[in-house]
Amino acid sequence: MFESMDKKKLIILGSSLVGFIVVILLASWIISIVKPHYYTYEEVETKITAAVKSYYETNPTMIPTQDGEYSVQYSTLVEGEFIKPLNEILKDGDNCTVNIVVTKSGDNIAYLPYLTCPGSYETKELYKVVKENNPVVTYGTGLYENTNGGYYFRGEVKNNYISFGEISINDKPKPYLWKILSIESDNTIKIMTDITERERYAWDDRFNEGKQSNFGYNDFEISRAKETLKSFESNDNITNESMKNAIVAKNLCIGKRKISDTTKDGSAECSVMSEDKYMFGLITPYEYMRISLDDNCKVPANDSCSNYNYMYNKDVVSWSLTAEDTSDNNYSVYYFDGTVFETGRASIQRRYYVTTYINARALFKSGNGTVDDPYIIR
Repeated sequence: MFESMDKKKLIILGSSLVGFIVVILLASWIISIVKPHYYTYEEVETKITAAVKSYYETNPTMIPTQDGEYSVQYSTLVEGEFIKPLNEILKDGDNCTVNIVVTKSGDNIAYLPYLTCPGSYETKELYKVVKENNPVVTYGTGLYENTNGGYYFRGEVKNNYISFGEISINDKPKPYLWKILSIESDNTIKIMTDITERERYAWDDRFNEGKQSNFGYNDFEISRAKETLKSFESNDNITNESMKNAIVAKNLCIGKRKISDTTKDGSAECSVMSEDKYMFGLITPYEYMRISLDDNCKVPANDSCSNYNYMYNKDVVSWSLTAEDTSDNNYSVYYFDGTVFETGRASIQRRYYVTTYINARALFKSGNGTVDDPYIIR
């Protein structure tokens, strides 16, 4: 009899315990439904970007057709149920504002959410972070201001690295490391690759009437260099879709330069601009010369130009964008041998260490610019 009563108690106790657990689980489920799930600032930015893309997919007639900057209201995304109100996904959402900018450049469209939460968080463009980390100097290594409102690095700089995309080397992808050369007056950032494919290209290898041989011509507009740079825009080993959205195509400085020219301001190289805009270019002599802090760097072929110069790299050999201005021939082009700029026949095969421009609207994600912790954009 007592044994039977003990069993009943155990059954009642067990049932009560199960019921209690069920109530707890039910309560937790109800709370999870009622209580908003908050995200980090970065996660919210990602969700906003996805919402804008969904908005355009649903409303294709709203997709920008002309190059420029456009805006999308956050309230439009909420009304279309592409995203929840800010205070439901961000803990301090009531104190935050969102400005959504859509940029179109050629076939590339970038979606940029600017999230501002006073005292807590602010979305920043990369160029602003670079300038904040590098106060302008007038001597020694650092960031210098030029006469047209832009900035450029000089000396043996150690914090101008950016990891941007991936490159395939020996069929193995690896982070694509670049060096920041300058911040232009329009706040685009000019960068030059620190690594490259091992493939070599002629600057131009067409039959030259004057030499009766395939010496090529040093006229960019009719060169193989022009064709090669254009081909990089659709080469998956050079760039991918996310990179394309962050790159700005520009006219290139294709003016010729005399060997005796001592200018470092681009007045020779930029005296002629390319007819078309390009996503990729090549380094020019004046950009290398102005980096050096050595006063003996007078002409591109001077060995002193390699002193106090972050671009000095004896392992680099690359064509430049600049042809030689000479009456002696029509096939001579500057190339960078890692130390100085020499001139050579356009038909020689050399590597292309490319340059490009990052959109002024490219958003900073992380990094301090060192080779171990390079800048990364979103």
